[in-house]
Order: sequence, then C-alpha cells, then structure tokens
Amino acid sequence: MISKVFIDSDVILDVATGREPFVHDSKIVLSLIENGLALGVMSSNSITNIYYVLRKISTSERARIFIRELLDIVHIISIDHETIKNALDSKFLDFEDGVQNYCALKNQCNYIVTRNNKDYQFSELKVISPKEFNLLFNK
Repeated sequence: MISKVFIDSDVILDVATGREPFVHDSKIVLSLIENGLALGVMSSNSITNIYYVLRKISTSERARIFIRELLDIVHIISIDHETIKNALDSKFLDFEDGVQNYCALKNQCNYIVTRNNKDYQFSELKVISPKEFNLLFNK
C-alpha cells in the first residue's frame, strides 16, 4: 500500500524560493510524489500561507502559477472544527504546527515531511526530513 505523506509548507517554500541548501532534497520529495512513490498531501491553510509568502517576494501571478503547478502534484486536505480543537488542547508550542499535525492524523498520513522536526516533537506520526524521505522512498 502506498504511503500518505503530509508535506509541511517549509518543504514547498524551499522549492518555490530556491532556498539553499535545502532546495535539492525538497525538489526530490516533490519529484518522488509526482512519480507516484507516495501520496503527498497538504492542508488547505498551507496553500494560503505559501501564496502569501510567494506574493510578497514575487508577484501574485507567479504565486498563482506555482500553486497551480503544485496542485498537480499534491492533494489538499481540509481542516475542520475537531482538528482546531485538538491543536488548541495539545502540547504543541506552535499552534499552526499542532493544526498541521492533527490534520495529518485525521487524514491517516503515515509521515510528516518537514525540516522542522523539533516542532513536531509531540506528534504521534513519524516525522522525517526531506533527506530522510528521499532515502526511504528513492529505491
């Protein structure tokens, strides 16, 4: 059965902004997902956050183009009332990370892929870096 992986927005922003030294591993993550080695998902609020950042450093049009291309690779999952409540009641120090975590749990993800592993120290899911993802899935 194919693994479902939750992609944190930092991984996507590495690709979108060409952020060194992370862009290489993050591009491979998207490539492996695009090639069907895993099912990549992101929360709906990640998309709006990515758009906001890209629009600030580029243009609205370029941000929209990037988001459209991203939607060909990953699936968007919703955040609901229960997810927000779980995040509020959790031990997560960063509310947004808590929301992402509970969104991934509710949608039965196997992994969270992020460069900020420490932010997910309270997660019940396996939290891996883009480099670890690539080692695991690029066989």
